[in-house]
Amino acid sequence: MSKIKIITDSTSDLPKGIAKAYDIEVLPLTIFFDKDEYKDWLDIAPKVFFERMRNSEKLPTTSQVNPNSFKEKYENFLKDYDEIISIHLSSDASGTYNSAMIAREMVSEDRITVIDTRNYTYGFGQMVLEAAKMAEEGKSKEEIISRINYLIDNVKTLFVVDTLEYLRRGGRLSATKATIGTLLNLKPILTVDNGKIVAIDKARGMKKALKRIVEIMQEQGVDIKNQKVKIGHADNQENLREFEDVIEEAYGKHEVEEFEIGCVIGVYCGPGTVVIHYL
Repeated sequence: MSKIKIITDSTSDLPKGIAKAYDIEVLPLTIFFDKDEYKDWLDIAPKVFFERMRNSEKLPTTSQVNPNSFKEKYENFLKDYDEIISIHLSSDASGTYNSAMIAREMVSEDRITVIDTRNYTYGFGQMVLEAAKMAEEGKSKEEIISRINYLIDNVKTLFVVDTLEYLRRGGRLSATKATIGTLLNLKPILTVDNGKIVAIDKARGMKKALKRIVEIMQEQGVDIKNQKVKIGHADNQENLREFEDVIEEAYGKHEVEEFEIGCVIGVYCGPGTVVIHYL
């Protein structure tokens, strides 16, 4: 039986304590805020970060995990593990996956598998967790990779941003559209389509947007009876509670798993975002 190490990056937004409990190594991306530099999830808590975002004129920037950081980790873990499975956010959003691939070529192409999940935050964080559980149970590399590939094809993501301001400041929306949208209190509803973030609808106000997300799920024929959906927020507990009520109204009483959106993902979606991941 092979001993397998699971590695990921900090944008997986694993709930507190999960990485340690399941022997997952998490490499942090870096955030630059004015003259300050932070390691994602290590040097600054999301709540503090989002509060600073709200009060800052300048948008923070981020930096991928570099190949040397991966190389060092890969070399160290291959001393004690037979295989490494390295699982990361969409390569459309960050060069982190490419850094991992470069490090793999430098260390061992045979013993390291690097996966581009084509998803974000806990949408792929749940894949990391499932891989770690399977590794703990003694499943083979092939079994774990097969399960991850299934999840890549079947984990869906829908989210709503609370304000258009961060899309504008990040260059993803024109100033004119942002101004009009803000005046009309429009909340864009977005999804992840093969690794890319795509706007698919909009609603006036957060409550209507949350209801629209559930309507979209129902239109897709989603049945959540046999799954635990994942819902997350960027410092927006109030709307997360509202979202839970909307889900319960549509589907009945149902267990959900909550998580926080981390700082790196938060740079692009902004504080107030609410997200759901489901099969």
